[in-house]
Amino acid sequence: MIIRAALLLADADIDFTAVDVIHEYVSFIGTFFIVGAAAFYFLLLRPALSNGSPAMSVAARAAARIGILGGVLRLLSILMSVNGAMNEKHITFMEALTRRPAVLVGTVVTVIAILAFAAAAFAAGNALASWTIAGIATLVIALRGVLTTELEELVNPVHVFAASMWIGTLFVLVVAGLTTALSGAVPANERDPAIAKMVNRFTTVALWSAGVLVLTGLTTAWLHLGSIPALWTSIYGKTLMVKLCLVAVVFWLGGYNNWRMKPAMGTEEGARKLQRTATFEIAVAAIVLIVTAVLVNLPAPAEHMAH
Repeated sequence: MIIRAALLLADADIDFTAVDVIHEYVSFIGTFFIVGAAAFYFLLLRPALSNGSPAMSVAARAAARIGILGGVLRLLSILMSVNGAMNEKHITFMEALTRRPAVLVGTVVTVIAILAFAAAAFAAGNALASWTIAGIATLVIALRGVLTTELEELVNPVHVFAASMWIGTLFVLVVAGLTTALSGAVPANERDPAIAKMVNRFTTVALWSAGVLVLTGLTTAWLHLGSIPALWTSIYGKTLMVKLCLVAVVFWLGGYNNWRMKPAMGTEEGARKLQRTATFEIAVAAIVLIVTAVLVNLPAPAEHMAH
């Protein structure tokens, strides 16, 4: 499938470079990490473990470190955009940074998010205040484009946010949540209930996110394709079909984890199996993001129809 996609791109008349794809991919991963970290802390961790639990502090600090990495990646993505504007417009760094208010605001909010996650990562006690600031900054970063009257500019950030809520939160659950619980940080008599509660709450988050993801994905596909035949007659449509096949695999793995693995959450063995299968789900999702990074750089058939 990946080889097929590469051949399609090789035969196509494309107007972007590997740097453009890397830029989009870094932006996606950064958003997934910061959204996943915040969602894990507020929606999964706090309801599962008490504030006084040492395990909660360990898991929260691990999640915060992922949030820091996400913020740094988002900042790197912004700097790549600024650098591109500098080269294209032959302007200074500050001119490129302040040329569009959204870029400047995004930079400031991203720095705030990094500092808040850092404060939470190195906090000695309850870091709720730091997490709250990080959570607000995360929402601003992820949903910054929703204040618009353009349908496409409204749908795209919601689509990425929904994907981040699903896969980003799953990543943090595996790396920070399950790893902490299985390491022995959680007392034996509390371990299985805590894991079960985190997984059950994640299932709810994933189901809602998947629904929004499908709805916004269909909307975006129609806006960009313009017609059904474009799905198999354009390079954009063919690349989209590759993405949809990979997304179907992610959905299948998510369904498997939900219906086959979740019932075994009452045991440590079940948690370890879920950790392994969820890792496969995340790995396929990472490939989906690569294809998506290519897709957003391809000319949309609807644009040609408009001209």
